[in-house]
Amino acid sequence: MKMTGNYRQGIERFIPSPAEAVVLATLLFFTWYLYGGTGNDVFAGLSTFIVVAIAWVLGVAIRVALNDMRWWLLVIALLLVMAPWLALNTFQIAVMTEVLVFSLLLHGLNVVTGLTGQMSLGHGALVGLSAYAVAILVDHWDWPLLPAMAAAVALTFAFGFALGIPALRLAGPYLAIATVAAALVFPLVLKLDSVQDYTGGVQGLRLHKQPQPPGFIGGFLENESIAKIPEQKKFAPEEVQVKERQKFAQATYLYFLCFGVAAIGTFAAWNLQRSRFGRAFIAVRDAEVAATSMGVNTALYKVTAFGISALYAGIAGALLYMVVAFVAPESFDLFNLSINPIAYLVIGGLAAPGGAMVGAFGYKWGPEVIKKIARTDTDFDKLQGALTGLMLIVVMTRMPQGVWGSLTRLNSFSWKALINETKAWVLSRTIAYWLAIALGVAVVIAIGAWFAPVWGVFAAGLLVVAPQDAWAGVFLWLRSLPAIGRRRAPAPGDAR
Repeated sequence: MKMTGNYRQGIERFIPSPAEAVVLATLLFFTWYLYGGTGNDVFAGLSTFIVVAIAWVLGVAIRVALNDMRWWLLVIALLLVMAPWLALNTFQIAVMTEVLVFSLLLHGLNVVTGLTGQMSLGHGALVGLSAYAVAILVDHWDWPLLPAMAAAVALTFAFGFALGIPALRLAGPYLAIATVAAALVFPLVLKLDSVQDYTGGVQGLRLHKQPQPPGFIGGFLENESIAKIPEQKKFAPEEVQVKERQKFAQATYLYFLCFGVAAIGTFAAWNLQRSRFGRAFIAVRDAEVAATSMGVNTALYKVTAFGISALYAGIAGALLYMVVAFVAPESFDLFNLSINPIAYLVIGGLAAPGGAMVGAFGYKWGPEVIKKIARTDTDFDKLQGALTGLMLIVVMTRMPQGVWGSLTRLNSFSWKALINETKAWVLSRTIAYWLAIALGVAVVIAIGAWFAPVWGVFAAGLLVVAPQDAWAGVFLWLRSLPAIGRRRAPAPGDAR
């Protein structure tokens, strides 16, 4: 991703590249979403412009100094540090905290699925095991929270090695079925009568006291929280305002705890991929027989991959319990923490730490953004899984390397090269193709206007996945209508 030589010279260094433009556009859209709920369009627009402008200026300064296209990674890291102050309320801070926690789960899953090529659908059980281990140690044995979290992570790490044993004899769908059994059985075990005294059964367990920021940090965060008090509570009694400031201070403190752990986890995942272990994982994924012939102990690396993945899952589970302060069997069902992580890891990009971050962001913020665009509450809850599947199909058919891989590829183009590529692609398409696109756009608009915007999203997805196959097929069928019913002349050789 580092561009040197004549790639960017003169005034071109100050113009965002195509990939940078995508990043800035995404930042523009996201910040507008954050501030659009205020009801004040002037405030929302000005705040959005300021955030994007600062990101652009910082990025240009870093790029001119380093001649490196990875400037926007540093800008994103800076924005993550500033996230509690960019957010409007504690809910947005809590969602960003869950993004960081979920990214750890995806980093671990990326080791198994992205690097080693083993399909694991049992990560919901690993996250739940860690979260419940912390809850039981704290609730029943009065352990301090941090030692309980460390013990839970160690237990999950050991269980991950045991879960990786089936990988020695199974592969593909058979391994997926073996691991999915853990995710299916785990919530049922929590509800057994013999363990309800410890797990709380269907009622779950609650953390009665979350970590509080130390005195000087808490005082600083409470002072910074004055601007975050909702407008309707600014004239409330002093006790209410104090609680609001304390709520913001605690949410921000938890955010930075998770941010520190996620930063270390991301750095470790990035280095692991480039280490001897990472190269061995990739060799097992790409050609297991060849790796074995070269002396790679495939059994050891498969089990190790599951162990490292479980380590990440254990950390994510312990942090999740600390942040949410509640665990219940329904929180760790098959779809929430086993199927969806795989889907969003593929959407973000396999075998790339950046893909895990993109997938985590899409998993936590994507539903909220789509809900706001679709302007529906009842239908969305039923269609969220279908929308995830639709995004997965679109990415797998049009962006097989995921969002991160496509962004990295786009980063290699200058504007001139991208325009030339686009021009050549447009001129290579037939008239039937563009007629199909026009028909598809008309159908999408009609469905979105007549039924609901969320159904228009489905139609748009079909248009993206198979425009020529779907709409050109309809076009060709309509063109052949006059020939239906017309008697065909017998061809030579036809049976009489």
